[in-house]
Amino acid sequence: MRKRIAIYIDNSNIFNGFRKYNIKVDYEKLKNLIAQNRLVVGIYLYEGIIYPISSEKVNWYKGLSKKSGYIIRASFDKHTTDNAIEKKIDVKLAIDMISHAYENLYDISALVSGDGDFLPVVKKLKELKKDVEIWGFEYSMANALKEEISRERIFYFDQYLNRIRL
Repeated sequence: MRKRIAIYIDNSNIFNGFRKYNIKVDYEKLKNLIAQNRLVVGIYLYEGIIYPISSEKVNWYKGLSKKSGYIIRASFDKHTTDNAIEKKIDVKLAIDMISHAYENLYDISALVSGDGDFLPVVKKLKELKKDVEIWGFEYSMANALKEEISRERIFYFDQYLNRIRL
């Protein structure tokens, strides 16, 4: 029986990494890379959005949802600091990962972020006997995450850029 995987993407975290490498990402290829022939039971993209939002961006989200099955989990604000909106998104992502674990939605949780703020979430998922993978960039992967997860469970996009390029 194929393992069930749920993928949780902290989009602003990885977007900065892809921008550093000056590449545009094909999010369908990204999903397939992370899934690795496992059964994707949910793929969630977390994004802080400040109004007004362009119609181009709205269409991008709609296309991502229709074409690749992404569930967009956004936080909408008219005026805020980037840090405030990111914390709202981090909280949504953390709640979803833990709630879905208690609901037994998945066998494997893939966190797409190198943000050390997710360390308590990773620890809780391990307590719940869930396998956790972390996907991110080598230069920005928090040491706390590297210390918590075995090396075989950490994947660096730096090695896969050609496989996910648009």
